[in-house]
Amino acid sequence: MKNVLYVFFNDHTSLQIEGVVKKTEDTFLKVHELKEGNLPLFIELEHQQVNTLLELTKMYPYVLLYFNQEDDGILFKGAAFNCNESEMQFSITTQYKKILLLPLPISFKLNEVTHINLFV
Repeated sequence: MKNVLYVFFNDHTSLQIEGVVKKTEDTFLKVHELKEGNLPLFIELEHQQVNTLLELTKMYPYVLLYFNQEDDGILFKGAAFNCNESEMQFSITTQYKKILLLPLPISFKLNEVTHINLFV
């Protein structure tokens, strides 16, 4: 099922993205098993552990945008790129609980992202 996400920028503009939202309590995720086609994927981690291991094999080329829920909303905290084009295993660990995976290329500058809103 597709959901609508809005990514907001420093200049108060926004970009509407249709993507898939997945919620999980797992601390180890094979991300390619969660994706649906080439749609953007928004993962909400609902466990109380500090770290989550994201297995990103078969998930290239993608950019991962990290967000945290705070009093002001779901704020942008950072990004990582997965450009591993081989079938070799590739994984990362994160402390962030909300992650947006977008296929590359993207149409905006990462340093201009401020926050995200989700409409289910």
